[in-house]
Amino acid sequence: MFIMRMIGVDVGGTFTDVIMVDSKTGIEYVHKVPSTPESQDKAVTKGVTEILEMNYINSQSIELVVHGTTVATNAMLERKGAKVVLLTTEGLEDVLEIGRQNRDDIYSLRAERAEPLVDRTNRIGVHERLNSEGKALIELTDATISSVISKATASQPDSIAVSLLFSYQNQEHERRLLKAINASSEVYAVASSNILPEFREFERTSTTVLEAYLGPLVAGYLQRLDTSLSSICPKSRLTVMQSNGGTMLASRAKGQTIGLAISGLASGAIGGWEYAKQWSIPRAITLDMGGTSCDISAIMGNVVVKPDNEVGGLPLRVPSVDVKTIGAGGGSIAWIDTASVLHVGPQSAGAFPGPAAYGKGGKDATVTDANLVLGRLNPEFFLGGNVPLDLDSAHESISKISSCLDLTNEETALGIIRISTANMVNAIREVTLERGSDPRKFTLIPFGGAGPTQAIDIAEALGINEVLVPPYPGITSALGLVCTDLRVDVMKTVLLVDDARNEETLLSTFSALENEAAERLIRQGASRKEIRLKWKIDMRYVGQSHELNIDIPEEGTNIVERSKSEFERAHHESFGYIMSNREIEWVTARVVAKSESGEFRPIKHRVNVTSEPIGQRRVLLADGTWMMADVYRRWDLAAKQEIVGPAIIEQLDTTTYVTPDWNATQENDGVLWLRRDER
Repeated sequence: MFIMRMIGVDVGGTFTDVIMVDSKTGIEYVHKVPSTPESQDKAVTKGVTEILEMNYINSQSIELVVHGTTVATNAMLERKGAKVVLLTTEGLEDVLEIGRQNRDDIYSLRAERAEPLVDRTNRIGVHERLNSEGKALIELTDATISSVISKATASQPDSIAVSLLFSYQNQEHERRLLKAINASSEVYAVASSNILPEFREFERTSTTVLEAYLGPLVAGYLQRLDTSLSSICPKSRLTVMQSNGGTMLASRAKGQTIGLAISGLASGAIGGWEYAKQWSIPRAITLDMGGTSCDISAIMGNVVVKPDNEVGGLPLRVPSVDVKTIGAGGGSIAWIDTASVLHVGPQSAGAFPGPAAYGKGGKDATVTDANLVLGRLNPEFFLGGNVPLDLDSAHESISKISSCLDLTNEETALGIIRISTANMVNAIREVTLERGSDPRKFTLIPFGGAGPTQAIDIAEALGINEVLVPPYPGITSALGLVCTDLRVDVMKTVLLVDDARNEETLLSTFSALENEAAERLIRQGASRKEIRLKWKIDMRYVGQSHELNIDIPEEGTNIVERSKSEFERAHHESFGYIMSNREIEWVTARVVAKSESGEFRPIKHRVNVTSEPIGQRRVLLADGTWMMADVYRRWDLAAKQEIVGPAIIEQLDTTTYVTPDWNATQENDGVLWLRRDER
């Protein structure tokens, strides 16, 4: 499904990033507009309209708009979703509150868990029951259905979630309830057998409730946006990034909005990894540092998609790109606690009022203010001069902290950057060292508006010697949107033990899942010959409470023995041992279906004349000394031109700071390499 012209729009906490790509020529156009948190679609439509007008592009030529949104994420974090009624098997009304025994801090005497999204009064028990094999112990009668629906609609909910015991084995009772609800009401209604046909009652119920909680809000948002964009680009289709790193048609989101839970985070890892693949980098740490947060992913060989996630303490049993998010961005606020200790974040000044230097009323010192005071940022060329920075306001905001610490403004600003850097370094160690990987063997790929400004600080702290800065760091997440494919994940719990006779059952299960996944992609416009399918299965030793996700080789023969061998290899790699005498269990079969939307083509940097510095600026180094740094404009640099630090390289969407003992090389594909000077 080759797309000629497409637009990617990524909404961040501070800015909305837009990229337009011509797949035939490889030309990329970029643009940024302030985000509109109260209504994200305003910034999206504004950004799309402006990038077309600025570059004199005929809107009729746009075939695809891909959108990464934080509407679902924000609704979970802020608890601003729909009013939900839960229908569940009688006796299981409190499963959301009981949950699991898992704790973030096992030694805490006051362990807390997130409040359920459904009040106890809105959890209704249904007089029915299936056994573990899906056979009816208590039949669901028409009278029960009528009574339950009457109770459910009496409280005038926005949505109804249906999650019955063992419905992953037999969907009949849930389907009858859902059919009756849809026949008698226009309320948004979902059933767990459609959302997550897997075992584990808590995760299945929680995920189904989340779909009901997010559905009316997210589906409504996408419908409004689709209508608005249709008037701007009448020949385009709107797709939206899913948590699994694939896209889906916005018009197909109803009933599947849970898949957008971390839509805005997945695209950054994909965009960064595109450049890693371009340079044949086997291990990369992508670091997306924007105005509000920092999203980090450690990638070895390919972007990792894990079967579950968590947002705001709410468990999500949906495939999600493995991304760790912390409150560390250019707008992160510096503050002092009651013990006079300096902290940075997770609070953020956001898009409005923003850092004090923006001059929009912000009074708190932020990371951006600190970088400005240290000389790393140009007050006249922030966002290409579109957002002038007020150095006096930055100094004033930092002076409120420096006076309490008995330090100069510059010393305080350096402390803010050190703490901000330490926060990101600790997060990177969590996804590398704590998982058995040495970060020194990775290449750091920083992007976002603030990433390249602190990239070398982070690399120094981790012992990393190479940093790859993408051509347009501020819109790399948006680039990830136009590089990704249509994707569908389907699954089914099988619960089979180690027995060669189960080969036929596994094959038939995978075959059925393949058909389901392919049909869902075809409904989104893919052609069957373009669809690529991959088999996976969750496996464990009998008695274990969690599984390992195992890839099944493409040749669909001898699945039992081959998956068993791969499981034992993965178990030894993950935990250091195998259990030779313990029976193995196949738990959940999964099929991933993809259809390519386009091909990533690197830009061509054609400047051949060596660029001279446009000036110099005084910067404060990490050791507390001042030094003059040469200032360059990135797109004036010649291909293969080398810059020796200290230096500052400015461009529209970010500033790259090169410290002493490091150098930078501009490549002919637009990439900027930063390398430690070993001389």
